[in-house]
Amino acid sequence: MTAQTSTALMPRATVALLVARRNEALEAFGVAHTALTSAAEAVTEANKKLAAATPGLNSYNQHLGNEKAEFHKAAKLPSHEAYMATARRIIDTDVWSHIIAITDLERLMDKKAKDQFRQQLVDDPPEVTEDNVFATLETFILDADTIFKRGIAECFSKLDRRFRSHDGWEIGSRIILSYAFDSHGWWNYHRNHQDTFADIERVFRTLDDNPAAYCEITHRLDEARRGTFGPRQSHIETQYFTIRAYKNGNAHVWFKRDDLLEKVNQLLGEYYGAPIPEDREPDEDTGLNDPKTTPAKRYGFFPTPDDAADHVMGEVSLWQEKTAPRLRVLEPSAGTGNLARRCAKIDKEGLARGAWKDYRYDPAVDCVEIQPALADALRASGLYAKVYTANFLSLSPDTTGLYDRVVMNPPFDRERDIDHVMHALKFLKPGGFLVAVMSAGTEFRNTRKSQAFRKLMEDMGATWRDLPAGSFSSVGTNCNTRILKVRKPESAARAAEAA
Repeated sequence: MTAQTSTALMPRATVALLVARRNEALEAFGVAHTALTSAAEAVTEANKKLAAATPGLNSYNQHLGNEKAEFHKAAKLPSHEAYMATARRIIDTDVWSHIIAITDLERLMDKKAKDQFRQQLVDDPPEVTEDNVFATLETFILDADTIFKRGIAECFSKLDRRFRSHDGWEIGSRIILSYAFDSHGWWNYHRNHQDTFADIERVFRTLDDNPAAYCEITHRLDEARRGTFGPRQSHIETQYFTIRAYKNGNAHVWFKRDDLLEKVNQLLGEYYGAPIPEDREPDEDTGLNDPKTTPAKRYGFFPTPDDAADHVMGEVSLWQEKTAPRLRVLEPSAGTGNLARRCAKIDKEGLARGAWKDYRYDPAVDCVEIQPALADALRASGLYAKVYTANFLSLSPDTTGLYDRVVMNPPFDRERDIDHVMHALKFLKPGGFLVAVMSAGTEFRNTRKSQAFRKLMEDMGATWRDLPAGSFSSVGTNCNTRILKVRKPESAARAAEAA
């Protein structure tokens, strides 16, 4: 994308003028509140004089009751502080909306950036100052490349689940926008696919170095559907797309340019931190029980962020009846212990007030970590029963014993997450649960290993849940992830088969 400066998007003199006018408006509302306060005081005095002249309502004037209540409402003012806070929020929201409208800023924003900015304006619009305006513009300019790639990833992953994967996607010739139109044939504002179309079009125009008309698709669709009502079909052609909208509200988009689709694939790979399948060195197509025992590059170390860890723990049950034996929990590849720590943390306040008088929450948590410094830090915390400094794939359950729960965030690359989960199943007691973070590619890859793993998990009644897109972005990877939860069968024969 072409580099720009904030002053290229909006001249400094224009920003200074907008800020000055914004400040004048805010000051004027302060003056207005003072005048309204004087008026309210005058109305209060008038009401006192009225009260002295009349006994109140009776059968002759009761018909004025509602009218009098509405009449007196006009004089009821909020405090100066509350009034000015509302004025500031309205003014700043309007000015930011104007800034977006008169700059090229919207072209730098993907749907997520737009949604986030809209939400910020709803929650607490930033104060419009010259510093804030230029800081906002600079942020979008500096992040333009990342936002552009993110826009591709998020847009396409919402349209086709295959695009959630960093190593399993296959570009197709068509995508479907479900319920783009409502039952009346108008845009479905609950889906907001106008912004989706804008993102798709922005991607293709940018890759084609074509800065022409913005949002041509939505304008052309509006024209094609104008003058008719109710569920209906429509068809448009642009230089990049063929689009058909159907009576069921869905819109099908066909891509005309294979060369641009190839670029989209490459940028998805860059965003997810992995080359596309055709460009990377191929792996040997191994089976389900042929693990890669060598450690991943940098040990595949991406600590589980707090929000993702909380999602994972939502799938883990660690409460036991008071008479039940103490649970044993394992986190393989524990890293900094973001999952193990949550398993080991006891609600001491709840126990003290008797909230859990019929239950126990005192699992014995073991950790395995290959990096000695991290393993030492886990030991030093004093939270864990045992910490093994080892490559998990080389460890045997004969050494550790079996566990009631395994909670894990294994390395993702080159199907190592499957290798680690398969090995972890050996450490589970029959009837025990495993909860793991896994790459979204597990859902899509067509390798022997991935296909066999999906079949095994289906046979074991496993459940899957998507983590939000970007759950691991804060620790250096945009790889999309899922949470697997699976129970080891109770019967010895079935448990041995699963292991």
